[in-house]
Parts: sequence; C-alpha cells; structure tokens
Amino acid sequence: MKDSHTTTNQSKTRAGQQSRTKVAGGLLTAVTAALLALTGCTPAPTGPNTAGPSISSTANPETRAPTTEAAPPTVPEAVYEPASAEGPAQNVPVPVLPEAAKEFSKEGLIAFAEYWYETLGYAFETGDPEPMMAISQPGCRTCEAIQNMVLAGHADGKWIMGGKMVIGTPDTSFVSSPDGTYQAITMARQEQVQYFNADKTLSKDLGVTVAEGDILVGVRADDRWVAVTVEHLAGS
Repeated sequence: MKDSHTTTNQSKTRAGQQSRTKVAGGLLTAVTAALLALTGCTPAPTGPNTAGPSISSTANPETRAPTTEAAPPTVPEAVYEPASAEGPAQNVPVPVLPEAAKEFSKEGLIAFAEYWYETLGYAFETGDPEPMMAISQPGCRTCEAIQNMVLAGHADGKWIMGGKMVIGTPDTSFVSSPDGTYQAITMARQEQVQYFNADKTLSKDLGVTVAEGDILVGVRADDRWVAVTVEHLAGS
C-alpha cells in the first residue's frame, strides 16, 4: 500500500509540473504576442523549409553590374576642298597669326610678312579679305585693291579658283627708315587665278605667273606689326 501511495503521489507531482509548464508556456506565448503586437512586427518563420533572408544586389553598390553609357556621336572633321570648276573652295582653314609674328624683331617681321601673304591667298579662296585687312594699315592701296577684287569675284554666287601665294623666305635688314617703317623683301608668285560665274562658266583666266620680287613695308602700331604697303620691286 505504501508503494502504491508513493506512486500515486509521484504521478500527481509530475502532473502538477506539466500543468505549471503549460501555464508558463502559455504565459510566454501571450507575452511574446503582446510585444509583437506593440512593435508591429510578425515573427519570422522558422523550420527546415524556411528560406534565409534574401540579399538584394542593391545592398552593396560594388556588386551591381557597371552601367555602360553610350559614346557620344563622332562629329566628322571638316575637310578642306580647294575650288574647282564645279564650285568654290570649302572649309578653308583660317590663317592663324604665329607667336613669332608678334615680336618686335627681325624674326618677328619675317614671320609677319609670311603671315600677310597667307591672308592674301585666303582672301582669294574665300572672298573674305578681313584677316588681311585687319593687319594692314588704312590707306594701303594694294590691300584695298585686293579687297575689292576678291569681294567682286565672290559676289552673286561667283567664285575664284586658285590664288594661293607661293613665296620664298623673306629677308630684312631690320633697319628703321626715317618714317619709322621696316622693309621685308621676298620672291612671290600667285597660283593661277580663274574667275567663275554662278552658272559655272569661266569668266576670266589670269594665266600662270612667275615669281617676282616683292617688298612689304611694315610698321609697329599698338605693339603689333601692320602692313603699310606691299608692292612689286621696281624692275622685277
């Protein structure tokens, strides 16, 4: 009887412990649910089939594939085309005054003379005498004659073919004249000049020329060289 009573008491004890465990578990579950309700969260699912947290490719910028930007369209470079019997010259490079031509020196005067003849050829090809006139003194009769000639030759759809200058290396003593001017001498020849009308008919052909002695008279004005006159040497 003693053993049976003991067994019965042990069973009651285990039953009480299980009951208290269930109560405690129920309390923990209720507390957890209450906390989750307060925080607005839901418990993460658990179990062997539960997937782990996914990692977005945007979480780490280094993991993203680089963005390829389209290259800007290539602009074709303007190509110089000399004048022909079909039309005027295209994309003629504008002469650029070299740094040496800005110097007040023998080398500076020589570089300036070379540049002046370059602007003369540009005027014939394009009908734009402005670069030449910008470095020529008002009253330069040769400069004004050239200006009128090229403007007329390119008016009303007409154009001039040829006209570039071919010169030797200018020379100068770089000695000032009484009037403060300096002289540079060179051999100069102009490429054959032909005038065309707007209907592509030949208006005038100046023929082939030979090199002649030229003299450029320059002066310093406003700290730069300007041409006073450019003429053929007498007897050349």
